[in-house]
Amino acid sequence: MRKILTLTLISALVFLSCGTAAQAQNPDSAMQYRRSSLYSFMISHPDLKMDDEIVGAFMAIETPDKYNNHDLSVKCVTAASKGDDLTRQIENWFERNDVAKRLVSKWFLRSKETGGFDPSLVMERGLYGASAMDVETAAQSKRGIDALADKGYEMISNTFVIVNDITYVDHEKNADVATGILSIIGGIAAAATGDENNLVTGLSTLGAMVSSMIAGFTVKTTSYLYQLDWNDDVANTFYDLYYYDKPGTDSLSMALFAADTALAARKAAYEADKSTFRLKYVGKYVARSAKPVLRGLYNPEDVFRKVCARAIDNNVMELQKEFDQFKVKVPLFSTEPLMARIGMKEGITAKSKFEVLVPVYDDATGKVRYNRRGVIRPVAGKIWDNRYMASEEQAVGSELTATTFEVVSGMNFTPGMLIREIK
Repeated sequence: MRKILTLTLISALVFLSCGTAAQAQNPDSAMQYRRSSLYSFMISHPDLKMDDEIVGAFMAIETPDKYNNHDLSVKCVTAASKGDDLTRQIENWFERNDVAKRLVSKWFLRSKETGGFDPSLVMERGLYGASAMDVETAAQSKRGIDALADKGYEMISNTFVIVNDITYVDHEKNADVATGILSIIGGIAAAATGDENNLVTGLSTLGAMVSSMIAGFTVKTTSYLYQLDWNDDVANTFYDLYYYDKPGTDSLSMALFAADTALAARKAAYEADKSTFRLKYVGKYVARSAKPVLRGLYNPEDVFRKVCARAIDNNVMELQKEFDQFKVKVPLFSTEPLMARIGMKEGITAKSKFEVLVPVYDDATGKVRYNRRGVIRPVAGKIWDNRYMASEEQAVGSELTATTFEVVSGMNFTPGMLIREIK
């Protein structure tokens, strides 16, 4: 039985699992180092057709592989009613359930028992896969290698939440099919005790109708994008008033912690804070999925999953194009030829252009800025089709493992430099 929270009725903070989503395993350590973090979940409408199938498909979809998986335990919530815009319900749910604070707690691996924090995840995402170029840049600054770890803290502000409202598009002909299926089932039941030929004919007709309904399966997806509001004021409040290292788990450490009233006060203050940590609304995108290509699909679950995955990927792509802060930066992993693991799932076409960026640590501001080294574009015919289940579909370009680029301007590109799409 799937466990779902209700947007409009729950007032207490109760996080339940609606299913386990597998985390994407990305072979590019440099991408792990560069990626923003994403928490994605969906809104369920149990009173609408095909809701169970859509929820099941969503639960099997991995986090988009250009982002760090920053999911919380809730992956699915129900809305009391279907409306054109669920923004207010979503934001009320965020507030009631301290979602922004829970995202921060996950960044610092907060202990539920002691309230202490552990920066290892922040350090891992800041240091993981750092290229030789980054290490050399950091070593030349007075901050030394610590500057690399500091990048991890800057990554906290690039934490996003996507709420996907996915509903089945109930075409009239499919509604007729559903009605027809019921009548045929009744006819088959009667035929089971009568003429065998009628039974075979009924089963054949039923199979054709079900196939027609699955083949026409499309969804409307509204994706709401939010960003964690992590600025200097919020960070200073967190570090000055709330942060303390996790105590050890041995009996002596726990006894010392229990006797430390200052830490107890920090723990209580953090848990009581209802205003410091917020999510800010960025925007939304609405689209209807295309009719699915059934090549390589052998069961209805594959169809549902493919349609939902591609619909979500399309909305993520459009949100990236619209909002600069949500755009992904992907490293070049080869320069002879120029190649990066990005493709059609991210909306790349032969007309796309990307700037090549070099991250530089700024001693004056203590932050990283990106300097443009040049511009590149995809080579026609060498664009990777990395859309969901493209290989099963045998789509053109799905046999590739990356997209090949050519230089528009600039020179001296090296592996590890980042590329970002430009308009």
